[in-house]
Amino acid sequence: MTNITEQLLSKKLSPSHSCVAAKFWMAHTLPVAILVLALWIPYGFSLIGLIEEWGLLGAFTTHGLFFVTDTTSPLAAHALRPLTILPQAIAYYLDPYSFKYWNVLLALSLCVKGSSLSYITNYVTGSLKWGMIAGLLIVVFPADTMQLSFRALHINWALSSLLLGTALFVAALQAKSAIMSYLLSVVSAILLMAACAMYEASLLLSVLPILLILVKSDFKSAVFQLRQQIWKHLIWLTGAFAYVAYVIHTAPLINSYQSGIAGSSSIVSTIMHSLPNLFSIGLLRTTLGGWYDATRITTVEFSTYWYAISVMFVITLTFYLLLSGDRKAKSAENTTSTAIPVRLLITGVILVLLGYAPFLLSTSHQAISQRTFLFAAPGGAFVTLALLIAIAKASKNLATLCATLLVFIGFSTQLYQFHHYVKISDRQRNIIKNIVENFDGENSNKTLVIIDKTNQLNSTWMFINENLQATLNYVYGHTFTTIEVCHEDGHEWQHTDSVGRKGTCEETAEDWIFHYPTSISGPGFEPTKHLEDKKILKSQTVAITVAPDDKPKENPNRTEMLRGDQSRTGAIYRGFIDKPDYYNLLIGFTDQESSDHYFWGFGNWWSMELPIAGSGWREAEWTVNKFQHNASAWKTNKQSSLDFNFSPVSDKYLLKGMFDLIVNPAIKASMKIEVNGNNIPFQWSDDNSFQAELLKGQIRDGMNTITFLSDADENYYGFSGRLDWIEIKK
Repeated sequence: MTNITEQLLSKKLSPSHSCVAAKFWMAHTLPVAILVLALWIPYGFSLIGLIEEWGLLGAFTTHGLFFVTDTTSPLAAHALRPLTILPQAIAYYLDPYSFKYWNVLLALSLCVKGSSLSYITNYVTGSLKWGMIAGLLIVVFPADTMQLSFRALHINWALSSLLLGTALFVAALQAKSAIMSYLLSVVSAILLMAACAMYEASLLLSVLPILLILVKSDFKSAVFQLRQQIWKHLIWLTGAFAYVAYVIHTAPLINSYQSGIAGSSSIVSTIMHSLPNLFSIGLLRTTLGGWYDATRITTVEFSTYWYAISVMFVITLTFYLLLSGDRKAKSAENTTSTAIPVRLLITGVILVLLGYAPFLLSTSHQAISQRTFLFAAPGGAFVTLALLIAIAKASKNLATLCATLLVFIGFSTQLYQFHHYVKISDRQRNIIKNIVENFDGENSNKTLVIIDKTNQLNSTWMFINENLQATLNYVYGHTFTTIEVCHEDGHEWQHTDSVGRKGTCEETAEDWIFHYPTSISGPGFEPTKHLEDKKILKSQTVAITVAPDDKPKENPNRTEMLRGDQSRTGAIYRGFIDKPDYYNLLIGFTDQESSDHYFWGFGNWWSMELPIAGSGWREAEWTVNKFQHNASAWKTNKQSSLDFNFSPVSDKYLLKGMFDLIVNPAIKASMKIEVNGNNIPFQWSDDNSFQAELLKGQIRDGMNTITFLSDADENYYGFSGRLDWIEIKK
């Protein structure tokens, strides 16, 4: 009787199966959710569209909402990715007047991505702890520089769908019920097909389940398991086969985006030429280069670490609470086979190569780190985790310290990345706000001429070409047929030629005259034809001015009207245009501080360049090295300028800089430098670096302009030289 009572009491006091299961799923989801929430807390919903997002919103406005990009859709060129706009379309459907649900869906994709890999890794290693760490690692993995941007929303969801499908397939392999097992297999195949239909890079990672089995078991056992579960694997692969069949059917019907990326060269020759970059860029950046940059960003860009440290404390406490008392988890960690980290490392390298391989078809994508490493991240997380497991074999405390440090560095880097894109969002928001508060949208089918006094509407990141037109179509709810942008400083016209040079604009008493760039030639380049000026009568234009933020508004009453207006434009104004800055509230970044030091290098971190404030420059281009990548920009006008804020406190300053290339000696001899209109005598060095002395009276407190004046060589693409960096310091 006593024994029976003790057994009943022990059953009553022991945790129920449901409690254990709840704790298990919390372990896979809660740390990732806390991490993602911590990324959004400082910024709120301040992130908005930046590039293609505006074109998509413009298409939704002019063509109506659509969810699939098939051959009959307004985006037929993307028909090989029929679900590529599905996340954006859902966000627009939920709220067409703000980016609230864009933010929600982006955050949710990261949660799904991290939680799925956590579960997958738990299956592979048999350790809940390593699964939880893997879930955090993939969210903060620093190789890619565009995880936190809506430009990558569909890519994040494609990867999340792929990993979620893989996690469900892993669950299918372990399910005791045959019906449930096959049902999960079918759902996983659907998710794989959806992932491929969003982003075709998913296709190469369809081998992931097989690789996981090879990591978990030795080769003989893995082959046995594959044979035993062959029908489930075939069901999984039907998702990939279905997408391949769709591509074979659809590709001949359209001129696809993918064929444009591949160019006119044969696919085989392009891949063979790019193949070394699979290792020197793809593998190196994913395994080492990303962490190298992340460490530098963490040490250079932050003025305080209290927020990141606080988040790490909360996550560490969560780990402790979820893992404490779990003897099974500790036992699994202690008995992890020595072969597991080796096989995990090999699998990670394979996944990195497969994840980066699709970009071998595009040399332009190999010069950036935006979106190109998202699909390499699962492999990178496995490589990192394998090293941590190996370290744990020698010292658990050292492995825990390394894992904490890596998550801290990765999280800090993601915070900075978010900060970077929010800064661009704020610049764009202020431009839109300036336009909407001074223009009612009525143009009577006339050409809209925007006079840009901010000198910012000049790059891919700042409404270049059709993006501004699409943005205004969206904001005002009707089509603007023609928009021309003219910079007040330098009279630069936004139109660009085939080498990225811009034209000039001229205002007369009766007309607006837009001068196309001059005809040019160059090595391997056919001479261009001179185009006739575009002349538009002022009576056929509506001119509006975009002024700096500190200038008084032309129509202050319109701001209050918009805040209460029930029209589409009013709803959009309240939805995201009339918003405060969030990123100043919690985190201290060094670039937020006003100082008497100015450095401009067109981009400090690979592919995270800011728009150039000024005129007369080609967009920044990157020289890809092993670890430290360098940005520079060609000077394309005879007069090229850079605008910058400064707070002088000293009587003298040193101006230094370097052109990494100058077209010819005559251009070098013709170069002059002005600061705020003052001619600044300077000296050249043999390496094309220059140096000058600035007096306090030559530099202002507030906005300043430095101008480079020189000849341009029309026999060398119309360029003068390529500026690497410039600095003003005491």
